[in-house]
Amino acid sequence: MFKAAEDGPVTITRRDGESLVLTKSSDAKRQRAGLELAAHLVAASLSPEDQPFEERLRLPFPWTEFLTAEDRATFAKEVVDVARACAAVSQFDHLLVTIKAWQSTAEALASGYTADEDLDWLDEPVHAPDPRTE
Repeated sequence: MFKAAEDGPVTITRRDGESLVLTKSSDAKRQRAGLELAAHLVAASLSPEDQPFEERLRLPFPWTEFLTAEDRATFAKEVVDVARACAAVSQFDHLLVTIKAWQSTAEALASGYTADEDLDWLDEPVHAPDPRTE
């Protein structure tokens, strides 16, 4: 029975009580984290303020400050779409991945990341002297 739980949740049917579900602790933690994120989204959507939804997401996700206004709008739409899909199948792993990907983008921007299209590329290589010989 424990071995089977490694592959997925196992329902234990009891004659004298309610059925039980045996699952890995890590799976239960991921599910709780996904539900917590979904709760943040619901709270932001129900906020009585007159701010756009993407602005209300700054409270539960303060790192969105580092995203452009356009990216915050894209984040808001994507995270709602993914949350709905995840809720439909009761699996929130994809929501966790989506949030983490956006957070990683915000962290990169906060650290000074420059997009390739914003860089000046050299047409010819430039020789740089060896700093150890100077």
